[in-house]
Amino acid sequence: MADASALAEKGIRLLEVGQYEEAARSFLAARLIDPDSPDLAFNLGLTRLRDGRARDARKAFEEALALGGENADLHCNLGLALFELGKVEEARAHYERALELEPGHPEASNNLGVALFSTGHFDEAREYFSRAARARPDYYDAWFNLRDTCAELGLEAEQIVAQIELDRLEGHA
Repeated sequence: MADASALAEKGIRLLEVGQYEEAARSFLAARLIDPDSPDLAFNLGLTRLRDGRARDARKAFEEALALGGENADLHCNLGLALFELGKVEEARAHYERALELEPGHPEASNNLGVALFSTGHFDEAREYFSRAARARPDYYDAWFNLRDTCAELGLEAEQIVAQIELDRLEGHA
């Protein structure tokens, strides 16, 4: 019988190559051996999120939190699951908590920007997209979102700068 760490390693390898059902089975088997591991619950949540199963992802991420696994990545991914479930305000709270734990977290900044944009808070969204792009200059999604937000706000010069960065990232510059 495999131990929990071997099953977790197998699950991570499967997750990385997009074999989500097989990865989930490995993480579930590992959790039977080590049910108190927040990392195993987190990895199961990540697998479910990437497989488009936001409700199952939310449950696994909440279990990871309950097991003491609080960190910025967990809150950011829980926020993603909640956002996909249409729970924008709950998602925002988790993105904000991620940023409290790790102020420079690019994904949390970008995702908070997306949540703000979705509720019409374009100026605030622009700030978070800018933060994400500053934190990770090669973050394509942040530049894309920043460009579109600047277009929405009529900020042509900033929109052009964001487009230049997108072109550079795509290898067109």
